[in-house]
Amino acid sequence: MKPRTIFSKDTNHEPYWDLIKRIITESDLVLEILDARLVELSRNEEVERLIEEIDRPVIYVLNKSDLVGKERLEKQIRELGDKKEIIFVSNKNKSSYKILLSKIERVFRKYGKREETIIKKGDPKIRHREAKADIVVGVLGYPNVGKSSIINGLAHKKKVKVSKKAGTTHGIHWIKINEEVKVIDSPGVIPLKRDAFVDDEIRYGLIGAKDNERIKFPEVVSNAIIKFFLKENKIGFERYYNIAISPEDIETNNSYEILRQVAQKKNFLIKGGELDEIRASQLIIRDWQEGRLRV
Repeated sequence: MKPRTIFSKDTNHEPYWDLIKRIITESDLVLEILDARLVELSRNEEVERLIEEIDRPVIYVLNKSDLVGKERLEKQIRELGDKKEIIFVSNKNKSSYKILLSKIERVFRKYGKREETIIKKGDPKIRHREAKADIVVGVLGYPNVGKSSIINGLAHKKKVKVSKKAGTTHGIHWIKINEEVKVIDSPGVIPLKRDAFVDDEIRYGLIGAKDNERIKFPEVVSNAIIKFFLKENKIGFERYYNIAISPEDIETNNSYEILRQVAQKKNFLIKGGELDEIRASQLIIRDWQEGRLRV
């Protein structure tokens, strides 16, 4: 089922998917910003379909790459496919933004200036190419994957408001990077699927598109994080929370008992001396989203 339409407060209520189409149409190439820790979860299949349909080259920008080990990065590159344009960036490595800018210029030279596209919006047809520059770059990605940080890194200064709260950016912004390059920033709204709420809740919690306070079922999201670490970095999880996961819990994938261990270690208690599993879940989600839990 197609994601339902979400409206942005600052764009005269232009539907979310119309905004996405507009950004892609106006761009010569598109950056899809992904979380390097969870590349597949942070991809948006509908956005990628629109990019292909409107016929724009795309660069996959894997942000927060400093939080991921080399082996996992290489594995995710293979999963994305050899033919895709991929680059890693990190706010801790400022030179990665220079490399990204060079990548943008190389991809633009390869594909050239895109022809003006006419899109339908009712009748008659109208044109969308408002952002005039030698190279126009659309930036797309879920809230809180780091779109604003990347734009600021490209511009070498604080051009866009950056916040740890998901959904800080609203509306469409045209940002001058240099004399040749202009960026179109995407709205900070989330496309929700009516028929997959729990799956979306896990996805948005893991990639930070919903911050800790807005997650309705933190136990579900923390369960997914624990299972992810059991598969990818059990020792790292144990060391961070100073716990020892039993072989039985590993064999049975018993994330619930591991959550209770974290609650007990942190002395999170509720009335009657019971373990506060909700608080432990929120802690795990916060530690993951803010980069303290590393893969």
